[in-house]
Amino acid sequence: MTLDDVKKLNIPTLPGSYQFYNEAGGIIYVGKAANLKSRVLSYWQKSTEHTPAKAAMVKEVAVIKWVEVESEIEALLLESNLIKKHQPPFNVLLRDDKRFAYVKVSLEDEVPGVFVTRNISKSGKYYGPFVSVSAVKETLKIIRKIWPYCTERKIKAKPCFYHQVGRCLGVCGGVVTRKEYMDRVIKPIQLFFEGKKSKVISELQTKISKIEKELRKKGISSVRKEELEEELRSAKYQLLNMKNVLSHAHILGLEDKYATDVVELAKVLGLPKTPVRIEGYDISNIFGQEAVGSMVVFEEGEPNKGEYRKFKIKIGQGQASDTRMLKEVMERRFKRSVSFYKNDDITGLDNDGIIQKDVDEKWPLPDLIIIDGGKGQLNVVTAVLKKFKLEIPLISISKGEGLRSGIAPDKLFFPGEKKPLELPLASPALHLIKRVRDEAHRFAIGYHRKLRSKNWLTR
Repeated sequence: MTLDDVKKLNIPTLPGSYQFYNEAGGIIYVGKAANLKSRVLSYWQKSTEHTPAKAAMVKEVAVIKWVEVESEIEALLLESNLIKKHQPPFNVLLRDDKRFAYVKVSLEDEVPGVFVTRNISKSGKYYGPFVSVSAVKETLKIIRKIWPYCTERKIKAKPCFYHQVGRCLGVCGGVVTRKEYMDRVIKPIQLFFEGKKSKVISELQTKISKIEKELRKKGISSVRKEELEEELRSAKYQLLNMKNVLSHAHILGLEDKYATDVVELAKVLGLPKTPVRIEGYDISNIFGQEAVGSMVVFEEGEPNKGEYRKFKIKIGQGQASDTRMLKEVMERRFKRSVSFYKNDDITGLDNDGIIQKDVDEKWPLPDLIIIDGGKGQLNVVTAVLKKFKLEIPLISISKGEGLRSGIAPDKLFFPGEKKPLELPLASPALHLIKRVRDEAHRFAIGYHRKLRSKNWLTR
């Protein structure tokens, strides 16, 4: 199939599971998506860099089918059931881990809990397999808001901490009986993972009707009325969460998540548009020796390694500062995108001092530039952009002085702003910025070590 063939299909933008078939009519791959149309189209986009296995799979696809569902969690469950039923060859070939993940309900424990595992034993009830561990973990977080299961396994003298914050009924401390806990929490979770969400909702609605009917009876005692009102509140709360939380829960695969992070990044930084192409830069050297620069490219939140570039620093080996090296890298980079003349006051870029007006293969300009460094590096790149008459959003990211641990706050510097911005550690925008920064650092270090090794061998 071609991209045009896929575009002609009336694929909805709803959550669901999609299935790829080969010419013989066999299912070769099953996937899930928050947006079926977007996800399926992504396999045929020119900018997508496939692994050899995934590229081979795309070539085999002859027919595409899909099943729509109401929420992304249900898409996850449907994907699991179809994989279990059909055992598609590329689901096995393309998975990252040696084993699929399963959800275990530990019925053998004093306090049955719900856990993610890769190993199946004789005890307990298992649901799966699931391809994405991260998606399963996110699903369990949401489920716990609806059915507050406990993970203590044994009954203790006092209820666990999660009972205090409403994430456990207190079965672990004797607040409710095991039977009540099973009826209110574990059994609904089992029905949910068995794909019987409608049955859970129906049972809740029936329970609510019965309680409301009993409350309308005359002569009911105040104690019984209070008990029924508490049960009614609990049942209505569960039903509300079933309908709202599940239908709006964002259980996304990594590729979907990275695309979402890009949108969040644009909002946080106040960018004029969502950046499609993000470029990250770093310098690596030891006392100026074997100095190199790196350029990494992220497109729609994903690294595009085919666009990476490396620079061997030409000026002042052993003498030039990091900022001067960065200036050289940025000028050499934008020389490959912009046509200009020698009298534009951009010199030292070619051996003969003459600037080419046309470059054979022009590099596309980025929508955002991320620099590893502080204000000094930011000012240098700002000046380079001004020389080339380019208006490209630019930020630099740096740790506070003396802070190199994983929990140290990262500071974001913007041109023209005196104070840096500090985003929360959980910010999706910060995650993406750090991914670009870390990848640029990794790529620069790798090239630097390669040059050091080469020079050492030639001594």
